[in-house]
Amino acid sequence: MSLRNVSGKLLPKMKNPADAIAIFHRVHAHEDFIRTAQILLLLLNKAQRQHPGRNRCLHLEIDGHRDSKGDFDLDMHELQTKFMTEFLLQFLTSAEFPLCKIQNTNPQINEIPERLDLIKIDRPPTAGSDEFKPKPRF
Repeated sequence: MSLRNVSGKLLPKMKNPADAIAIFHRVHAHEDFIRTAQILLLLLNKAQRQHPGRNRCLHLEIDGHRDSKGDFDLDMHELQTKFMTEFLLQFLTSAEFPLCKIQNTNPQINEIPERLDLIKIDRPPTAGSDEFKPKPRF
């Protein structure tokens, strides 16, 4: 199997595929953003403890979490876009999830946080209020 980046170009092969650790997680319909993010962090830490420094490749599948148009709900859209690209990818060599496949162009970081302090932000109390400034979850 060859990995491709978002633009469809073949990614460079790893020196030795045996050096890579495959991490797989299926998000169940009852798991929300916070629970899924915690599970992924636990999986990364477990992989780092059992195989220190080895390349980590994440494969994520998502059950349910679709709206009436068939698009991902807000939690799973945010997980696959912002959370993966802005936070989790730095601890991986590559990631594959329903929206795309991505490659970390930098060396993966092996100092993985043990936990995340995530907050859930609901909709603003009044639409259009300038007082409501959402803070990122991570």
